[in-house]
Amino acid sequence: MDYLDAFIFSLDNMLDTKRKRHIIGGILLSASALFGGLAVTVFTIKNE
Repeated sequence: MDYLDAFIFSLDNMLDTKRKRHIIGGILLSASALFGGLAVTVFTIKNE
Protein backbone atom coordinates (compact mmCIF):
# COMPACT_ATOMS: atom_id res chain seq x y z
CA MET A 1 0.00 0.00 0.00
CA ASP A 2 2.92 2.32 0.65
CA TYR A 3 4.05 1.88 -2.95
CA LEU A 4 0.71 3.11 -4.24
CA ASP A 5 0.76 6.07 -1.89
CA ALA A 6 4.30 6.99 -2.95
CA PHE A 7 3.35 6.64 -6.63
CA ILE A 8 0.32 8.90 -6.28
CA PHE A 9 2.33 11.46 -4.32
CA SER A 10 5.12 11.55 -6.93
CA LEU A 11 2.57 11.76 -9.76
CA ASP A 12 0.89 14.68 -8.01
CA ASN A 13 4.24 16.46 -7.69
CA MET A 14 5.07 15.88 -11.37
CA LEU A 15 1.75 17.33 -12.54
CA ASP A 16 1.95 20.54 -10.58
CA THR A 17 1.39 22.89 -13.53
CA LYS A 18 -1.64 23.32 -15.76
CA ARG A 19 0.42 22.73 -18.91
CA LYS A 20 1.74 19.38 -17.70
CA ARG A 21 -1.76 18.23 -16.77
CA HIS A 22 -2.97 19.23 -20.23
CA ILE A 23 -0.19 17.25 -21.94
CA ILE A 24 -0.77 14.14 -19.79
CA GLY A 25 -4.52 14.39 -20.38
CA GLY A 26 -3.95 14.44 -24.14
CA ILE A 27 -1.65 11.44 -23.94
CA LEU A 28 -4.18 9.48 -21.87
CA LEU A 29 -6.99 10.40 -24.25
CA SER A 30 -4.94 9.24 -27.24
CA ALA A 31 -4.05 5.97 -25.51
CA SER A 32 -7.68 5.27 -24.64
CA ALA A 33 -8.73 5.93 -28.25
CA LEU A 34 -5.99 3.59 -29.47
CA PHE A 35 -6.99 0.74 -27.17
CA GLY A 36 -10.68 1.31 -27.91
CA GLY A 37 -9.97 0.99 -31.62
CA LEU A 38 -7.98 -2.18 -31.04
CA ALA A 39 -10.82 -3.66 -28.99
CA VAL A 40 -13.35 -2.92 -31.74
CA THR A 41 -11.02 -4.48 -34.30
CA VAL A 42 -10.55 -7.64 -32.26
CA PHE A 43 -14.29 -8.06 -31.68
CA THR A 44 -15.15 -7.58 -35.33
CA ILE A 45 -12.60 -10.02 -36.79
CA LYS A 46 -14.40 -13.02 -38.26
CA ASN A 47 -12.96 -16.48 -37.72
CA GLU A 48 -12.73 -18.48 -40.88
